[in-house]
Amino acid sequence: MTRPCPGAPAPTAPATPPPTGACDCHLHVFGPFSRYPLAAERPYTPPEAALADLRQYMTVMGLSRVVIAQPSAYGLDMAATLDAIAALGPAARGAAMVPETVSNATLAAWHEAGIRSARLSASIGHPATPERIRSLAARIAPFGWSLAIWPESPDELSLLATLAGTLPVPLILDHFAARAWEPGAGLEQPGFRTLRDMLASGRVWLKLSAPSRADAGPPPWPALLPYAATLIRDAPERLLWASDWPHVGHWHAPTPPSGALLDFLCGSGGSQAAVQQILVDNPARLYDFGSISK
Repeated sequence: MTRPCPGAPAPTAPATPPPTGACDCHLHVFGPFSRYPLAAERPYTPPEAALADLRQYMTVMGLSRVVIAQPSAYGLDMAATLDAIAALGPAARGAAMVPETVSNATLAAWHEAGIRSARLSASIGHPATPERIRSLAARIAPFGWSLAIWPESPDELSLLATLAGTLPVPLILDHFAARAWEPGAGLEQPGFRTLRDMLASGRVWLKLSAPSRADAGPPPWPALLPYAATLIRDAPERLLWASDWPHVGHWHAPTPPSGALLDFLCGSGGSQAAVQQILVDNPARLYDFGSISK
């Protein structure tokens, strides 16, 4: 039996309501399992976090939009993700795990259904080898998608830095790329310096997501704050925000209260204009959301 995950706590509102059009750029949907059973071979067993739970989360958080990432617990079965996107309509986009055998017709159908990004990571069963990166980027480029990767190490981040300028698609780094650098080791450590250079290149985006995966302490994750503040100061136009709700595989630290995840962004020294960029403008551009009424 795979290891069960703790459930997400009931959503809590952030101290400062986000601007109209705010987007959570990385979260998941699970269940109901009677309709969407988990894959038999999976790395963890999440509790249900179905569409109704997601709607409640969005309402409490004050979010207008979400990007639903296909989770590894469903393998390549996209049904739960695609159905949730369909139910949310223009408020949702998706990120898919794309097998090498997928047809162009399936990619086109996924695009029509709202998929706008592909995912690679060894931790989700799809390692980001140079060959796989190049091949997948070529497949998704005609659709205008991005490629999201959670780097496993400083060496993998350096590889991505070399490849980023050669790819025909935008590259997104998940979860602060924080397995490639260490909070507390200083702003000039090689991994963080590489990350800053990648953002400055204009070819790479970074999700300020899942801070508790980088800093196992309680909110507001003080060890991470100087790094977030530096990134927001230097490159707000290359940043996205995400919660990683409902926080699967979260065994190393307490499951974070949802409101604290938005408060972390607002508490990292960003101006109102930077927060608007990160929460609204950048996701709208990268994930092809339409305009939103104010």
